[in-house]
Amino acid sequence: MRLFILALAMATAPLALAAERNAEARKNDAEARKNLVGTWKGRVDEGATGHLLTFTTTGISGTKDRKQYLGAGTFKLDLTQKPWRMDATGTKGPQRGRKYLGIYSLEDDVLKWCVSLPGSERPKEFATKESQFLLILKRQKEE
Repeated sequence: MRLFILALAMATAPLALAAERNAEARKNDAEARKNLVGTWKGRVDEGATGHLLTFTTTGISGTKDRKQYLGAGTFKLDLTQKPWRMDATGTKGPQRGRKYLGIYSLEDDVLKWCVSLPGSERPKEFATKESQFLLILKRQKEE
């Protein structure tokens, strides 16, 4: 009987550990999303300026120079990878249906989000080059 209980405990331990990891991942995801909520203003590194992105806990929208609508969509985070990953999928506007694979970092009030063009591989480094662009954004104060 003791052997059966020991075997049962050994068999269920990985399930309990996996459930604990999933709960921790959900908590980390929720906190990371909360840290992104707000309005961010910036530019493409070595490129265009005037980008304004607004994050909610589930969505993102953007304009350029407060005039040109860039679209809106949803985003997914993966904090298990280094660098962290943020992928966006357009749901409205000119980017509807397009998927953008990206990596990001958040230090204080500076968000760096390097995004590939649709159909391109995920960026491996924070840089603007052939099929990817690096957005450098500063959190805007709430009015």
